[in-house]
Amino acid sequence: MSSQSKYDFSRWKGIGLALAGASLWGFSGNAAEWIFSHSAVTATWLVSVRMVLAGALLLLLVSWNSNIFTVWKNKRDRVTLLLFSLTGMLGAQLTFFLSIEAGNAPTATLLQFLGPVFITIYFALKLFKWPKRKEWIAVLLALSGTFLLLTNGSLDYITVSKEAIFWGVLSGISVAVYTVYPVGLLKRYSSATIVGWAMLLGGLSVSIWTQPWKIGFVDWSQSLIWMLAFVVIFGTLLPFYLYLDSLKYITSTETSLLGSAEPLVATIVSVIWLGTSFGSFQSIGGMLIILTVFLLSFPEKSIIKMNQTVNK
Repeated sequence: MSSQSKYDFSRWKGIGLALAGASLWGFSGNAAEWIFSHSAVTATWLVSVRMVLAGALLLLLVSWNSNIFTVWKNKRDRVTLLLFSLTGMLGAQLTFFLSIEAGNAPTATLLQFLGPVFITIYFALKLFKWPKRKEWIAVLLALSGTFLLLTNGSLDYITVSKEAIFWGVLSGISVAVYTVYPVGLLKRYSSATIVGWAMLLGGLSVSIWTQPWKIGFVDWSQSLIWMLAFVVIFGTLLPFYLYLDSLKYITSTETSLLGSAEPLVATIVSVIWLGTSFGSFQSIGGMLIILTVFLLSFPEKSIIKMNQTVNK
């Protein structure tokens, strides 16, 4: 096999891994919505169990090849990890599932995709730097898309509850915190280690409040157990692994762009499986939000030129 063929194969492999991970994330939101509508399981209970189990499993896998306790040897890193666990990780997970519980999976997923817009605004304020033209366009696209998504083109027709909108927007803000805050940690430790600890610590902290071990009002049907297992393994652990593995073959920019498959899959699955109705203006709004992610993800130079430079 020639070097070009090997490069093409690796690239397509990376694309496949990223799409598979994004698709599983999109499907897991609908699985959570099914759980909320077919059982007495609450968003807080599901988040606590999901994070604890997924975090513990991820750390167990990482421990085979590296020391997962190294991060605890540095006082500053300990504090940063704890704050990230409670604000970024727990905030992003809890607000997302609360938005699903109050509304539906596609809307919650699309509102969470406002994260890059909040990151743009954050850095503009922090650096006292006026946003670039493409960033202004992205913000306008995001606001227009959100309006269409939530109203279907009319202020007299709000398609989801105010509670779902509140948690969904807060989810986008939490994603911004989740993305920006742990940058220093990720430069010194593997992302799998940091995410594993953050999930475990965030899940344990919310478990003090939810006390998931005391749940006794749920009808533990076989379908519910399988769906819970899917959310933990195929909706959390596996897609994260696929996302990390894709970074070996394609750039982080390309991976983030391919992540736009998540709301697309969430919408398609929700319409087909859960019977969620989506108006034409809502569909346009969703596409505008996805387009925002594409616009903000593109570097100043083309991805093709960047890849050529990296591979020289």
